[in-house]
Formats: sequence, structure tokens, C-alpha cells
Amino acid sequence: MESGVGVRECIEDYLGAIYRLRVAPESPLPLSALGEYFGFSPVSIHEMVQKLSQQGWIHYYPYRGVTLNARGEAVALALLRRHRLWERFLTDMLDVPWAEAHEIAGTLEHAAPESVTERLSALLGDPVSCPHGVPIPPSKRTYIDTCLRQAPLGARGRVTRIAPESGDILRDVQGWGLLPGRQITVVEKHEADIIVQVEERLVSIPVESANVIWIEVL
Repeated sequence: MESGVGVRECIEDYLGAIYRLRVAPESPLPLSALGEYFGFSPVSIHEMVQKLSQQGWIHYYPYRGVTLNARGEAVALALLRRHRLWERFLTDMLDVPWAEAHEIAGTLEHAAPESVTERLSALLGDPVSCPHGVPIPPSKRTYIDTCLRQAPLGARGRVTRIAPESGDILRDVQGWGLLPGRQITVVEKHEADIIVQVEERLVSIPVESANVIWIEVL
């Protein structure tokens, strides 16, 4: 039987994923998005969603998806605050690469109590965003940006954030040099990829990755 700690971590992972993946708080997130994110079968996702709904963490709308209720939203925000602060600590203080920091933070986010989280924030100078540009709750930082896939041909822009993030995409983005603040130009757009100029290099970005790279058009 799964331990109480394991059940709590599973609940937090699902609530955090719903928050990360949703388009807007009131827009139901399709269960297929959760399946793609976790790599779980539709049956497994549906069973867990039913449990979360019955336990009062989410609203489930059959054939449409899920939204967080106030209780689930609070847990998701606390989880993401811990995760993103640990990412900042690992990258800023220990020089851990982005992707590795994201994966380590995925474990630490479940372990640190609130008192440690707040001390960590103070140590880091109360940062407002994680290393890949996403706001650290309760920051309400907003962006006027668009995903790279939607940027017009010839657009010049500044990378603002990578969201929703995963270890694989962060590894790729770091390799491409698309760090927050970096200026790029959209040189070519194809069905399978987008060619951008990053400093003096031309980089091919698969369209799936371009969906999570956000830029402010200059």
C-alpha cells in the first residue's frame, strides 16, 4: 500500500501540473494534457482525477477536463513556490545546470516545510522568478509576450520565460542558448521547425518546443 507521504506527493504533483498546464484558471484542462505531461495511461489519469475530485481538491467536468478549486489552488501555489525557490538556490548558489536543478527541485519541493521555504527565500533576496523566467508565487508578475510558435516571420524578440517546463525542454533550451533576456530573430518558419537567430548562430527549434518558449516582441 502506498504510504501517506507518497499519496500526499502524488496529490501535490497533480495539482501542480494542473496549475502549470492550464491556459486560464477558469478553463478546464483536458485530461489528455495530464496524460502527456506524466506519461500515464488515460485510465490512470481518469482514476486519479476522480479521487482528487472526491477529496475536494479539484472540479471535474466530464468530457471537458479539470480546474483547481480554492483548496487545490493553495496547495499548487505553495508547491510551485518551493520548487522555484529551490531551482534558484541550486542554479544561483551551487551552479547546478537548469535541467538538473529542475529535477532535484522536484524532490525537494515535497520535503521543505514552510519555515525553511521562507528562510530560503530570504537568503536568495526574495526573487520574483525562477531561473527560466516563470514567476515565483505569490508574485503576480505579468508578461506581454507570445509563444515562439505564434511569433511572425521576421519578428525580433527577447526571451521572457520557458513554460510549462520539463527537464528535457530545459536541457534543449540551454543548449540552444535561449535563456531569459536573450534576443532572437525569427528567420524561417516551417511545418516541423522554426529557425531563429541567436547572436551569430542559426538554431532550429521543433514546433513542439516553440510552444513553451515565450518571447516579448520588440
